[in-house]
Amino acid sequence: MPLQDNSNVETAARQAISRAEVKQEYFSFAELAERWRCSRGTVYNRLRATGAEVLDFAPRGKRGKKAIRVATVLRIEERRMKRLW
Repeated sequence: MPLQDNSNVETAARQAISRAEVKQEYFSFAELAERWRCSRGTVYNRLRATGAEVLDFAPRGKRGKKAIRVATVLRIEERRMKRLW
């Protein structure tokens, strides 16, 4: 019977892991373009206009993967939000 108890615990652990929500810490420019329904160029301009910090994985002057913190994105969205009425 102890073998069955271990398998139940393992099954419960696997289910808990599969249900766990993975919190995203960074967005890419493409993800923000999709989220904001605009082009990647517009995302770049909006981030530059707000002075947002961008994590760049490329050497200076080279193209590479860039990432923006979720907290920064939420702050930008909060500022740009307008009341409808």
